[in-house]
Amino acid sequence: MTKALVTFALKEEFDPWRRRHHFRPTSLAQHPFFVASLGNTEVYVTLVGAGAPAAERFQDAWAKLNPSLAIVTGVAAGLKPEWHTGDILVAQTVSSPGDAGGMASDPRLLDLAVQCGAKVAPRLLTLPRIARTVSEKTRLASLGDAADMESLLLMKQWSAHGIPSLALRVILDPVDMPMTCDFEAAMDADGQVQISRVLAQLAHGPHLLPGFLRLWWMSHRCLGTLARYLDKLFGFLDQTG
Repeated sequence: MTKALVTFALKEEFDPWRRRHHFRPTSLAQHPFFVASLGNTEVYVTLVGAGAPAAERFQDAWAKLNPSLAIVTGVAAGLKPEWHTGDILVAQTVSSPGDAGGMASDPRLLDLAVQCGAKVAPRLLTLPRIARTVSEKTRLASLGDAADMESLLLMKQWSAHGIPSLALRVILDPVDMPMTCDFEAAMDADGQVQISRVLAQLAHGPHLLPGFLRLWWMSHRCLGTLARYLDKLFGFLDQTG
């Protein structure tokens, strides 16, 4: 049976896919994982937190699992006007703003993702923080197509272990949409959003509520799209071997 590793930053990103399958809790190198059988593939999922703050501590887990492939997934911010909420992007390369080289997605996995309907993004940027404003995203557009906070960190680790990898993202906020709430301020030390901290922001700034509700609804829709896409991708992987 093929072993695959899938990472999400946030619990909320994983939840729609988790509800579609019987993921059961397990652990590797003292880290919590979830595992489910999708056809002939045993899929291991773990949450790395926004910005993957504990990425270095997962090194033993990657070595112990030794998967045939690894996918980093979740939401991303669009940096160019052609990307819209709900678009599934697969990155040809992942880099940081100051790193022109970066990491390339595995060519075979990239081709399979495109066959399943993903759109190719030539360059995904991994940033140290959330790009919240329209002006910031517009400035970054010359450097990449979309932005996240984890892909480059994880793909470098997987490359060091000889694990073929893929960066796969769904666009949540397009380039012309600001992120009104300060979600970074609402995160705990593990990079997970604490809803109580978000509610405290809304209580102190009621004008943030319409933007938050719009984002919540968009997140619900695009993460459902991502969950369905992952099912299609793993079904195709199962058929192609």
